[in-house]
Amino acid sequence: MKAGRKSVLALGALLLAATPGPISAQQTDYLTRDEVTEVREAQEPVKRVSLFLNYADLRLAAVEKILEAASGGKPPRGDDLQDAMNNYIRALDDAAANLEIFLERGGVDLRKLRQPLREIGTDLLARLKSIRPPFEGARTDLRWDMEDALETTQDLLTLEKQIPDKPIPPKIPTLVGAAGEKEKARIPGQPTLKRKKEKPPQE
Repeated sequence: MKAGRKSVLALGALLLAATPGPISAQQTDYLTRDEVTEVREAQEPVKRVSLFLNYADLRLAAVEKILEAASGGKPPRGDDLQDAMNNYIRALDDAAANLEIFLERGGVDLRKLRQPLREIGTDLLARLKSIRPPFEGARTDLRWDMEDALETTQDLLTLEKQIPDKPIPPKIPTLVGAAGEKEKARIPGQPTLKRKKEKPPQE
């Protein structure tokens, strides 16, 4: 996944995770109305990421259906095939972006995601690799879309390996002090002032 696009998608996923109200069409125009509701209601990290994995599987199935119809002599209408491929990429991007946010925030147990991520990611990758150009009946060059889809799927499989074998403790946020240096946020119950070191007694 390209670095610039990755940061933009992560921001979009953060807004999707944190905003209870309406979500902009730009972020969710590949999702159905019911899917948007499902994502908004899925506050538990494992369930949310699993939803996007399921959406990716459905979008890749749509790509396969279009290709199957094209092989029977029914060419795709307009850019249907490219749109379906890009929707697959966006669903996987959202799964990865949400996972990265949960890994960064901490305070979660993501171990239950490891096996489904590995199994679904491996299956998606195998299905993508079985697609061979030229794409019969396609009116758009999809080589770059295929490369992007493969890269996104491989990135997700790599990200799965970052899930630790134990719950992730909450991350302590940092604050910027008056002098500009970063300091750890004050932990409740601890003194707010640093004690001055006592001078050694003079002889």
